[in-house]
Amino acid sequence: MKISVIILAAGGSKRMGEFNKLLLLIDGKPMIHLVCKMVLGARVNQIILVTGYQNNKIEKSIPKGINTIVHNRKWESGMMSSICAGMSRLDKDVEGSMIVLGDMPLISTITINRIIEEFNKHSGKHIIYPEYNNRQANPVIFPRKYFPEIIKSKGDSGCKKVLKKYPGDAVGIPINTDEVIIDCDTRDDYLLVEKKLLNNVQT
Repeated sequence: MKISVIILAAGGSKRMGEFNKLLLLIDGKPMIHLVCKMVLGARVNQIILVTGYQNNKIEKSIPKGINTIVHNRKWESGMMSSICAGMSRLDKDVEGSMIVLGDMPLISTITINRIIEEFNKHSGKHIIYPEYNNRQANPVIFPRKYFPEIIKSKGDSGCKKVLKKYPGDAVGIPINTDEVIIDCDTRDDYLLVEKKLLNNVQT
């Protein structure tokens, strides 16, 4: 099955104060660089990076190998505008698209591949999401049949509405590390990620 990944890197990092969180260094590399590297190592066919705020700086911070970079000029209108911008550039034969948040630097290639494997196991017919301690987490992969409905969505809720609307068509897979729930919205989040990487621990 042909799988795409849309990496969201457009937000304004309002809760991080004066800093663009995606450019903060983690293990010597910008956060967005690390996320892109994990995706590049996964078994995916197309990678789309959606930029917005400080797009030029973001583009200079990513590794080589990203298939497509889309600048979302309407990034301030919410996350869905970035998801739609990414989906507008999907290859026509893509059967599933995974939404990866650019501010989740602990996400691993192993976990991305595990979600894709589960998607393939179900013949690409179901939404697949990771679970940590019975909590729905990210990233989530959506079958092609949901693309039109996702594109029609608006606001800042991502694809949560679609996921909640079709619980019977969604499959959660247990992930025993908290990489799937930790993002970096605030300075405290960032310091937590740095500490976890330094100590190589999971909570």
